[in-house]
Amino acid sequence: MSNFLWVLLSIIAYIAGLYIMLKTTPMLLARSYDEGLFMAIAAADILGAILAFGGIVIMYAIFNANVVIRVIDFLLLIGVLLITARLAMFCLRPRYIQGTNKISRILSGIYCIFLAVASVYYMIQLIVS
Repeated sequence: MSNFLWVLLSIIAYIAGLYIMLKTTPMLLARSYDEGLFMAIAAADILGAILAFGGIVIMYAIFNANVVIRVIDFLLLIGVLLITARLAMFCLRPRYIQGTNKISRILSGIYCIFLAVASVYYMIQLIVS
């Protein structure tokens, strides 16, 4: 496969991953953490994170950590950081309390915080290496 197709697929995966995270994370708040639907939505949320980070890693691996690709990956990681930080704030301090489960809000918020920390860690690894 040519490098153009790999980059195109990785950007599509990145956008799809962020879209999936934006759509599925708020749906977790109304479900109880021991429901089967919560597990299915959480699995979709994890798939979105894998797609978002996978798109970044594929571009990094294809071009052998070229400086231009590092800058592009850094900008994409800032996008992941902003989205996950926004979702964490939404989960931990929602505007509406009625109809949400507290433990589900906490679990979703902690998951989003971990994703934000992972993106910061990966940004640091891009600069150091």
